[in-house]
Amino acid sequence: MPSKAAKDQMLAEIERLRTENHHLSQRNCALDEQYGLVQRVVQSLRYGKQSDETIHRLKRGESHQSIVDWLGRPMLPSLRDVSPESEQQLNMAIGQYRQYWVESRDPCYWTNVTSDGILIEHLVALYLIWVHPSHMLFDDEQFMFCFRNCQDTYCSPPLVNAMCAMGCHVLRSEWRGDEDVGRGINYLQSRFIDEVEGLLMDSEASKMTNIQTWAIMFLVELSLGNGLKATAHLRLATESLMEKGGPNEQADASAQISFWGILTLTIAWSALIYQKSNVPVSPYARVFDDVPMDQGNQQSWSQRDASGDCNNDGYNLASAYEQAKLHRLAHEIALAYYGIRGKFAVELMIMIYDRLLSWRRELPMGVREPVTEDDTSHHLLFLQHGHSIQYHVTVIQALRPMLHLQDTSETSEQDIRDIILEHARTGFGFLQKYHEKHSCNRQSPLQLFCTVHICDALIKCNNEPPGDNDRLATEAIEFALGDLDEAQVGFPIAGILRASFAQAMLECKSLSVPDTVRRRLEETAPCAPHLIQNALTRSTYQQPMGQVLAMLDPSLQRDFAAVLRKRRRESDEGGGDGGGGGERLESMQIGSVLN
Repeated sequence: MPSKAAKDQMLAEIERLRTENHHLSQRNCALDEQYGLVQRVVQSLRYGKQSDETIHRLKRGESHQSIVDWLGRPMLPSLRDVSPESEQQLNMAIGQYRQYWVESRDPCYWTNVTSDGILIEHLVALYLIWVHPSHMLFDDEQFMFCFRNCQDTYCSPPLVNAMCAMGCHVLRSEWRGDEDVGRGINYLQSRFIDEVEGLLMDSEASKMTNIQTWAIMFLVELSLGNGLKATAHLRLATESLMEKGGPNEQADASAQISFWGILTLTIAWSALIYQKSNVPVSPYARVFDDVPMDQGNQQSWSQRDASGDCNNDGYNLASAYEQAKLHRLAHEIALAYYGIRGKFAVELMIMIYDRLLSWRRELPMGVREPVTEDDTSHHLLFLQHGHSIQYHVTVIQALRPMLHLQDTSETSEQDIRDIILEHARTGFGFLQKYHEKHSCNRQSPLQLFCTVHICDALIKCNNEPPGDNDRLATEAIEFALGDLDEAQVGFPIAGILRASFAQAMLECKSLSVPDTVRRRLEETAPCAPHLIQNALTRSTYQQPMGQVLAMLDPSLQRDFAAVLRKRRRESDEGGGDGGGGGERLESMQIGSVLN
């Protein structure tokens, strides 16, 4: 065929397809409009008071458009096209629906993302069961009352949407084998996030529910791997909380719970990324000063089931209280290492170390260990094992820099290495037990950071004979890679931590593992440096020893080990507690503390 004829034929075909596409587009628009009308009618049947009249009009053969016009929400392309009369009808209809939601206690009152009340309740319940016990950012009893009764003192649309967005992380883990459902959950979560950001655009920053919302959005964005954005959300929550003036719209006890919950979260995150937190909290500040707590019976707050209802006594409040006390110490360590207080000398290190041991020793029963052998629910396991994991990470981060000092001796270095390794072993045992019981899909994103810190210390601080070292390092690496790989379905941040961990292990010159383990590290999908920086706010999860060592007294390792050896001798000679209070040898013999 001549080229001109071929060109003319191609142009004719293009024109034909364009015309056909135009007709299809018109048909599609008509179908979309008809679908919108049908959906509006269906919603009126499901949620509206006019369901009987709607059915009557359908039986009479009225068109969907006429029924929608009667319902008061004409299908118009833009609100700019609404006449004053139609706008009044629209506002009246919206008011009727909101009143109906209030009267029927419909969860749809709180969000415009979905009209599926069961889904909203399920996402809120997932948050309360799997996230709230780890980070108590609000009074859950007061929240549930307001949520169910459509009251806004302790509940708000931004807060509910943020909880639903966080609940999507857990929901995604439940559907890990279905990619289509996973994509649907991703889209749903993005809608909740957009809804939160839109609602908070012009809202009052000092309102307590808005402060709580920003704190939850920190968890949402961190779980997605957006650490820099998450940190901005948390800083906004913290600064708004500290600048909040005037009367509080919430009761003093509820406000105290939020205050310490948000500050504890801020300190925990700052410690994990090795920064001085921006919270002006004294290490001796009284925690939950206005919260009524029966110290002899601290199971006053309750565990919730899948519907959000209480089903048996739990230890939420007592655990939050103890976590706040622990992170006061983490705050003190961060100030010493990453602040401007001068050289970190042995007196301060001994004081912090003793207080860490006392915190662990003085944990109340029920928070410290199961009340009965059958107490193996997620709630108890996380509260008991979760704060134990944080405790061991805090001790490891406090002591580990001393191994890098130049003014040292073989004996003092080995003493400190033994302490760190014992904490790493015990923390690793808690991680394994939690994984065995509940896998890794349902945990706080901050616990993922604890996983890499504990496994890293277990591998790099171990100087046992080659055979034992191979076994321990292999076990730690395989656990970390497997745990993070499984967790990244619900928490994308886990994939970035996994890549950073594999890179750190490959750069470790003293690493002694079988070839199969090394190949697994090499085959771990790498992550671009800018993505790691965005997720972790730093180029690696590892402690910045160059920055830390500048803050340490050069003789800190020798002096610290000498104090501990002196306590051991005094305890052995006197049969007492070594002058530090508590159980015999507790300040030195770590086994008696940890076991």
